[in-house]
Amino acid sequence: MNVLLSIAKERRRLLLVVLPHLLACAAFLTVFLSRHDRLPDPMATHFSGAGRADGYTALGSFPYTALALLLVPTVLFTALAYGMRGGRTRALVALGYALAGLLGYLLCALVLDNARAGTDGAGARLELWELGVALAVAAAAGGLGWLLAGPDATPAREPAAVVAPRLELRDGEAVTWTRSIASRPLRLAGLALVLPGTAVGLLAGWGAGVGLVVGGLVVCAFSAARVTVDRHGLTTSLPWLPRPRLRIPLDRIETATSRPVDPLADLGGWGYRVVPGRSGLVLRSGEAVVARLTTGSEFVVTVDDAATAAALLDALAARARTGGA
Repeated sequence: MNVLLSIAKERRRLLLVVLPHLLACAAFLTVFLSRHDRLPDPMATHFSGAGRADGYTALGSFPYTALALLLVPTVLFTALAYGMRGGRTRALVALGYALAGLLGYLLCALVLDNARAGTDGAGARLELWELGVALAVAAAAGGLGWLLAGPDATPAREPAAVVAPRLELRDGEAVTWTRSIASRPLRLAGLALVLPGTAVGLLAGWGAGVGLVVGGLVVCAFSAARVTVDRHGLTTSLPWLPRPRLRIPLDRIETATSRPVDPLADLGGWGYRVVPGRSGLVLRSGEAVVARLTTGSEFVVTVDDAATAAALLDALAARARTGGA
């Protein structure tokens, strides 16, 4: 029963994240199709500070670009919510609703402003009051998302660090531990940029889609890492390239332990993070190697079998301090 309730709660949460973006898409398509015959070609899609049109997009490609703009955040927020299972997602939901409200209103207003301009997009105007209304819609939508999400679950008490059992290493004994770790949310986020970017490039020209494609490929490239513990210390690098890499040498490590880590709660997000007293590479929640440095700060790396890695790192650091090779 508890498993079924957990699955139902998870589905409701993901639906809550997706809903505002789908509603924004539906609103945009309704307005665009109802005004299609009155829209100029090309459409005004960029405006100066005075509200005058100074950039244009072909009518045929505009809806694809607009839908990509609306759907990319859908996948991004869904991937983040999936990666934060059991975490604090209320603020994420509220931000998603606010963004959907802002983009949805601005795109609908853009269509209506062009429809009023007639056959010449140069006559379209984006008035200052429309930006004010867009911000008000975003605030109202964000507030609605905050209410619908409800309070976050009370986080469980942070478990104490697990002191890894010391491994006995003989002088001159060479031992290496290595393992790869990947972030599913980051990979989904990368695909969320590559797929619509490719679609926009094919339909509207690669000048419009190349930014999304390149950005998505970069996110995918940095969605995985290889963690290695050996005589050099603790090293993190890309799985398929020796550079760039980040290494903490043994002479900077006092002790090493392992404990569960929540990226958002403990380091403020995913990827390479730096917060007061702590830094590290966190690609997911769960087990992490925690190295206490000689500076008093911590370096954290989330990886499977973190207890074994921490035990070896602790033993290597201890041997290095006593002058063992």
